[in-house]
Amino acid sequence: MSEYVWYASYGSNLLLKRFMCYIEGGRPEGSKTTYKGCTNKEPPKGDKRITIPYGLYFAKNSKSWENKGVAFIKSIKDPDAQTLGRMYLITWEQFTQIVHQENNIGPSTRIDFDTTIKNGESLIPPLWYGRIIYLGDEEGHPIFTFTAKWEYDGIIPNPPGEKYRRTIEKGLKEAYGMNDDEISAYLRKAGA
Repeated sequence: MSEYVWYASYGSNLLLKRFMCYIEGGRPEGSKTTYKGCTNKEPPKGDKRITIPYGLYFAKNSKSWENKGVAFIKSIKDPDAQTLGRMYLITWEQFTQIVHQENNIGPSTRIDFDTTIKNGESLIPPLWYGRIIYLGDEEGHPIFTFTAKWEYDGIIPNPPGEKYRRTIEKGLKEAYGMNDDEISAYLRKAGA
């Protein structure tokens, strides 16, 4: 088994500088949360684009981001969905610690990767980002992302605040070279 996994991001982590706060520690620009970073602070071994076949939406009220909505993907796979992602090649341990930091939980919470691969997903209740999704393999490494534990039905959409949206915009420019009009159209479709 490879010692690395791909973490497929789709929200603020599209921006490398913001993502690196999970690895190295620090507070992302515009956020109120400071992250401790991973035990292993080595940067990703690589990164590349990925189109995630789950619909993007914004919901909840994040204390870190102006008490506004943050990005999630729907829990049901949709072959017509075109969520733009950026995946980072990191260690299994780093991925686990990123999930811990994203959900503000301690290291005792485990991710059952075998079950996630076998079933396509696994749940760590009762966390906001407690649904771990297996997206396949790339270059011999499994690809994982995470999203809400809840089903999309009944969720009240909530657009992101200016600072969170700006972080995503910078990430889309950095990873995809999109212009302002393309970014606005993409985010509008997701409810931002």
